[in-house]
Amino acid sequence: KKKKKKKKSFMSRLGANEKDDNEDEDAKKSEGDKEATSTPRKKMEAKFGPHESFTKFTATDAISLAKYKQMLNKKDKMERTRKQFNNTLQKMSETSTATEMILSALGWVPGEASSSKREKVAVVTVDGTIGSSLSYEIIRSLRQIRQDKSVKCMVLRVDSPGGSVTSSEAILEEIKLFDKPVICSMSNAAASGGYYIAMNSEKIFALPTTLTGSIGVFGVKFDASKWAKSYGIGADYYPRGSHAAAMHPLTPLTPGMKDNIARMVLDYYDYFKSIVATGRSLPVEEVEKVAQGRVWTGEQAKEVGLVDALGGLDRAISYAKKAHTKTENVEVEHWPKSSFRWEDLPELLAGQESSYLNIFHALLAVTMRLEDNAESGSVEHFLRQLKELKFAEKPHFLMTMDDKTAMDLIMRGE
Repeated sequence: KKKKKKKKSFMSRLGANEKDDNEDEDAKKSEGDKEATSTPRKKMEAKFGPHESFTKFTATDAISLAKYKQMLNKKDKMERTRKQFNNTLQKMSETSTATEMILSALGWVPGEASSSKREKVAVVTVDGTIGSSLSYEIIRSLRQIRQDKSVKCMVLRVDSPGGSVTSSEAILEEIKLFDKPVICSMSNAAASGGYYIAMNSEKIFALPTTLTGSIGVFGVKFDASKWAKSYGIGADYYPRGSHAAAMHPLTPLTPGMKDNIARMVLDYYDYFKSIVATGRSLPVEEVEKVAQGRVWTGEQAKEVGLVDALGGLDRAISYAKKAHTKTENVEVEHWPKSSFRWEDLPELLAGQESSYLNIFHALLAVTMRLEDNAESGSVEHFLRQLKELKFAEKPHFLMTMDDKTAMDLIMRGE
């Protein structure tokens, strides 16, 4: 019995040791799997740095590898079609400024067809009332253009009734820093501040019907003190000087404040006239005769010396090319730039509320007829294909696995 007990005890110890060994092996294997699993992540973190998306990543779509490959092939096919369209649109924009303006309004810019070595004429459009947001956008564009050495001349396209004194002055001062010639092309209106920003131009073109001039300054004081008093509203303040609170809406307009505001407006007006006199090479007395806030048509403005010639944007760009580039085969670059993506085209053209979009739809149809080897049958078919590319255009993490691993994951519920 003692021998049997000893043997049983020995066997139980042996079994326990084997069990411990198996557990050690399983633990080592598990650690090895963890280490193998974490190795790609370690490589990614070593290359790109740790990022929370590595741990939070979850799949949003599951597709077969064959389907994904099919989508990529379709994407390559569409890329070839897009290159054909870009090349044709580039040729059309070079031969027609109107086409170029339409494409630019939609944010289209020349792609691979254009060469960075070509000389450029930058067209900067100031469209709308000149305020802080518009001035920031124009100034940002001007600073980017200044850094491009291939830009030989700038055409300032103005369609503005004026606006803030400070914003207009900021744009003009930025234009003065431009070390290349500036040509101005006036559209429907270039009045007051819109005329002011054109004063550093070598030559000014205007349409016969352009409304320009309006060389003048006015000031507004909003006095709501009586209205506030009738509703029992009051305000307390501690002004630093006698006119520090002059523009406060609850401060009554006194004769002293009125004189001060009038003096300030006259100072701005005199400064405006001096800027025009310098820019147009006219005596201040001559400027005073055509100033005083008067509005002139483009034809009248030419007669009184406020503009140099009559003509639209085409003529201004043509003059810039002839006078300041070695060849007329130059790239015309429009600013401020907006982004154009072919993938957004179906949604843009869906409503077709804009006349630009209607014309672009027609241009696209013409382009497809010009391209005999275009791989799309119609505009509608092309737009449908663009819509289908939504998934293929996005960046993906692609993971593949063998059937056994996939079945194991499914069986484990992972």
